[in-house]
Amino acid sequence: MVRLASTSLLASTSTSLVSASFSTSMWSSRWWSEAMANKKRKRLGYKDPTKQEGPLPRIKDDSPRIKQAALYKPNNDWSATRALAGQNDYIDILGSGELHPKQLLYHVPEYLKGAYHKEKHFQVMLRRQRALEHTPFPKAFPSKWQGWQLNMLAEHRWINRHVDQNWWANYRGTKEGPVRNPFKRRLF
Repeated sequence: MVRLASTSLLASTSTSLVSASFSTSMWSSRWWSEAMANKKRKRLGYKDPTKQEGPLPRIKDDSPRIKQAALYKPNNDWSATRALAGQNDYIDILGSGELHPKQLLYHVPEYLKGAYHKEKHFQVMLRRQRALEHTPFPKAFPSKWQGWQLNMLAEHRWINRHVDQNWWANYRGTKEGPVRNPFKRRLF
């Protein structure tokens, strides 16, 4: 009796599974067609300039074939720009000493001329501030000037926090003995 009940239960569940797997409801039959109809267009108007596979064809939008090579025109090596290029490269060695190479940096701001290449960012900001504070720049560009001042303040705070200021205090020439490490934290 128990065996008969279990087989009938098994048969009823298997038929319900089979009937569920073979049924087609409305939403599942239209899923693909609706997905294709409502597809969002991505990269609309983008034309891929490279062909991804197969042999390379001549594409309709490709550049036209070269029919004849252009005539050769040699460059004028004695034009003003070419003839005078590099004329000040060795002015400090070969010159009379009247000109310094930093005076030839025509396209560099005045406050950067003669700056050492290992100068810290804060030192360059101080140079810029000293050079521009008595000009019309702060009034002409107040937000830029204020941003620079805030940057300098933040940089100054960082330097004060991270570098031991006693390293330079009361410097009286060369000291003897072991040098104190300026980056070692002091406990008290």
